[in-house]
Amino acid sequence: MVCCVFLCRARVYNNDEEASDEATTTKGVNGKVLWVDMTSKKLVEEELAEEVYKDWIGGYGLGVYYAYKAIAPGSDPLGPENVLGFVPGLFTGSAAPITGRCSVVGKSPKTGGWNDSNVGGFLGMAIKRAGYDAVFVKGASKTPAYVHLGDDKKEILDAGDLWGLDTEETERTLKARHGNLARTCSIGKAGELLSPMAGIVCGSRIAARGGLGAVAGSKKLKALCLTGSTRTEYADGKAILELAKAYNQRVNRNENDIFAKLATVAAPKIGGLARAFNVEMAQTHTIGCRVFKNWGTAFATHVQVAVGDTPVKNFAGTYLDYPLSVAQHFTTEGLDKWITGHQGCFGCPIQCGHTMRVPELGLERTNRPEYETLASLGALLLNKDVLTVIQANDYLNKAGMDSISAGVTCAFVAECCENGLLSKKDFQCKEHPDGFMPAWGASDWILPLLRMIVNREGIGDLLASGVTEAARVINKGADAYAMAANGMEIPMHDPRKFHGLLTTYITDPTPGRHTAAALDFYSMGQLNAFVDGISFDLSKKGRIKGDQHARFSMFMQFCNAVGLCEFSFYFEKYPMLEMLKAVTGWELRPDDLFTIGHRIQVMRHAFNAREGAIRYEIPKRALGIPPLKKGALAGVTVQPRAAIKAYYSAMGIDSRGVPTRETLERLGIGFVGADLAKAAGADLPEFT
Repeated sequence: MVCCVFLCRARVYNNDEEASDEATTTKGVNGKVLWVDMTSKKLVEEELAEEVYKDWIGGYGLGVYYAYKAIAPGSDPLGPENVLGFVPGLFTGSAAPITGRCSVVGKSPKTGGWNDSNVGGFLGMAIKRAGYDAVFVKGASKTPAYVHLGDDKKEILDAGDLWGLDTEETERTLKARHGNLARTCSIGKAGELLSPMAGIVCGSRIAARGGLGAVAGSKKLKALCLTGSTRTEYADGKAILELAKAYNQRVNRNENDIFAKLATVAAPKIGGLARAFNVEMAQTHTIGCRVFKNWGTAFATHVQVAVGDTPVKNFAGTYLDYPLSVAQHFTTEGLDKWITGHQGCFGCPIQCGHTMRVPELGLERTNRPEYETLASLGALLLNKDVLTVIQANDYLNKAGMDSISAGVTCAFVAECCENGLLSKKDFQCKEHPDGFMPAWGASDWILPLLRMIVNREGIGDLLASGVTEAARVINKGADAYAMAANGMEIPMHDPRKFHGLLTTYITDPTPGRHTAAALDFYSMGQLNAFVDGISFDLSKKGRIKGDQHARFSMFMQFCNAVGLCEFSFYFEKYPMLEMLKAVTGWELRPDDLFTIGHRIQVMRHAFNAREGAIRYEIPKRALGIPPLKKGALAGVTVQPRAAIKAYYSAMGIDSRGVPTRETLERLGIGFVGADLAKAAGADLPEFT
């Protein structure tokens, strides 16, 4: 092992400015990032100028700025030239509530474009305590290694004994080696075998989407282990604590509100009524606090099935195929007999996760599946056995694989089998030498198929790349069953229900993400009562307009950059401007938040334009072509073209998806103009 630390004071900001040797004096940040070179085994610290923080804040704002500059155009996502970044939000690690988020960033092997995957838990806090505002990893080691960052030691260590361990075993081993207070993130078998569906696991949470676990695997980076105790200096620590205390008290009052208690008792029982009367999904702050604090994301899966939010049978079915009597078992209440306690992220008063003990499966401790997993391995497959989902969730977390992409891939396989494109012999493996036959409604094939995918055994080697690549190879019309947007499997929120999601799934630089910025999806919360001075057109027509979509996207980028959990939109008014002043000393106005968010979003778009990753691939089924004949979405067809054009116009992007020179100059990122002058973009299709 070779470990060197060099301090780099020279600042490289952009081509329009002269370099400065002045380190930041900004409060609320550590003022430096760490570069880890897996090839040379060197670690280099770089100090940041204050302008970098003011322009990019933190999280994937800081991430996209650095990654754009460090990743050479056309780089192989699984090559040593790709950069893998771990970037906490600006507020992360402080007492600011609901800000325990960290972005993992890099070029995606799934889409060939920009990728950021947001993760909670304690990773972001631990990076800040290690003394850094980001850790960027480049190069590739010839042998497995892990990075340990403590107060006295910053080192790259041999991970030969860790390679092959699952993520739980890796965490346990590193805690035994570096102390029980160590915080870790690691890859499992999926990342080691370079599956584009591999994520990076951080305790009970996972940075799942976009294949960054494979990027870590390509660098032979098994894990980060963080044991630092650095304390960041804030502009006004007393004010932070006062703001946090007041916010948390409001959250607790909301959770105990009598009307919220009555509503949450009644809501799960009225799925049929909600469907019959076309009731919109919405939550007040009091209901939002009570729902997430007690039940988390799986509060009302069966209601979501009933109203058309949850996709059924690979987006081709309805609640008639998966009735309330079945779906109700795929809720937190349905899992209650196994739940042993709450868990959650650093600095969060909600603690929306749960631990479970499931003796039927021999699991003494496991994590409650989140809604996306319950839906993708439940309703999407017509699977009625919730124990299979619990077991699959545990397996995928230990293997480090995205459960959304895994579930959508299973649904793709089931439909291919139903239509004769695949047969029993295609699923021959060590576990089943004669093969097995995936089928709707059965559960006995799900885990064997997931094991084939994780281990890249037999047809699992192809399926590990996801449904887009699998459909291309299988051919014979399989693309009709591949529910992916621009190569990314679509999550468990149907764009025929929330039309703004279609714009997001297609045009966001990270496609196929419900956590991107669809105004109508997030309007279920109280957005216009979230931050003083910030509002959106939440009328039925307004919330699906492209210009409002762009405005909300700008705001969302800023929220992600400070490390704010997106669930916070449902909880309580957030003291955003006051907290910014208390953390950094900056006095920002609401308009400043939109300018910063605009800059971040345009830079993400610029990365994709430079990499030739502008695409508009979406299956007709997701558009409602042809429309469903039954269910809550019967007769619905969505045409996203006008909304996309309006979004581009409001964002300052041309008709081919490339940010304009004027937009770049206005946002102070003209240095990317030379790259984009060569970017071709892509024509917007008719979507028919």
